[in-house]
Amino acid sequence: MPPIGLGYLQSYLKKNSIEADILDLNNIFFRLADTNLKKEWLISCNAALEKNILSILRNRYPQDYQAAIERLLGYPLIGFSCFKSNFASTLEIINLIKSKKQDIRVVLGGPEVTRQFFKCRGKWERRLTGAADFLVAGEGERPLLYYLENKKKAAKIAKFQQLSSLGRIGFPKYTGLDFADYPQKNAVPLQFCRGCIRKCSFCSERLLYRLMRTRNINDVIEEIKFHKKENSVEYFVFFDSLINADLMKLENLCDKIIESFGAIKWEAQIIIRRDMPQRLLEKMKKSGCYNLFIGLESGADKTLRAMRKGFTSSQAKGFFKQLNRAGLSFGISMIVGFPGETEEDFQESLNFVLENRAIIPKIEQVNPFTYYDGTDADKQGDYKINKVSLRRLEIFIEGIKRHNFKYTNAFLGNLIPF
Repeated sequence: MPPIGLGYLQSYLKKNSIEADILDLNNIFFRLADTNLKKEWLISCNAALEKNILSILRNRYPQDYQAAIERLLGYPLIGFSCFKSNFASTLEIINLIKSKKQDIRVVLGGPEVTRQFFKCRGKWERRLTGAADFLVAGEGERPLLYYLENKKKAAKIAKFQQLSSLGRIGFPKYTGLDFADYPQKNAVPLQFCRGCIRKCSFCSERLLYRLMRTRNINDVIEEIKFHKKENSVEYFVFFDSLINADLMKLENLCDKIIESFGAIKWEAQIIIRRDMPQRLLEKMKKSGCYNLFIGLESGADKTLRAMRKGFTSSQAKGFFKQLNRAGLSFGISMIVGFPGETEEDFQESLNFVLENRAIIPKIEQVNPFTYYDGTDADKQGDYKINKVSLRRLEIFIEGIKRHNFKYTNAFLGNLIPF
């Protein structure tokens, strides 16, 4: 689907009378790739491909590669959205561009820049500060606009200068992009809120934002109407960390969807909450929710407390029953080998999942504990150090397969680079 982060930046700049193009280089070259390369491209944490992708593209598609470079060189300023997977190739592209056009300005943002901030404790490495004229940790709208309007006054680094409200942020229209160019031609990413009300000890996603904010519901409805009409969108995928942070606003959103459309096909991430009323879950179903992603992470109460998940295994079971009564489909995510997890804790977690086979429709993701910079969890528990995690991963996967769980094969151990 089109890149939602860049979409918001484009939209925000346009509201402030600054024109910006989105060049989705990832999708441009994915479309050119043959079947085998596309299969490699879709594998998570494919370290070999991440390392060699630029040389592959240069060799296989030299004219398209050169055309992309020439197009980049036509702009006075380029911003790159950095993820761990594209970080090395992004820096390589920047070095090439700056060797051809020294006065071009480069802005770097995205989750990998924020991770680097925590990794280096606010002191970025020379390869970052040397490559970029402006670095953004956290949300990008405010700092990018300020930099463009005040280049001579702006500091080189912006740290968590986020919007106080999402009330008038507008929505991405992805000007210049064609939805027909994407594998999911009839789908669009949405965002209802930014931030999280929980403080799970292992989670790096919560570090991207410092405040919990929700968009205006009427704006979300207008966004849905726009994409249904202009881009023939049928599926709406909320990219929020959790869509049920504010239960009243979520219920109002569902009511508005039902009033405006009857129903739309939508999915989202949701947290386990003891105070979520059954009527709200039923409204979610009525409004068209077809799938939910839930971070259970463990079925052992001691581990859940260490994770700071905010619920017990018993409460999770009750929540799953509520979802089943409402007819809502969902999948769960699990972590094995969390710091301090004993063999007994691991077995308790596995048993919880196996014993509740009847009320858990799908295992969406299973991974060994992975440490992320800036989080509170014990770095020594990372699976690269704590090898027992990998053995437990094998046992867990074997268990769910033996009990005929539905699962997403691509997300079993998908955080392990190869």
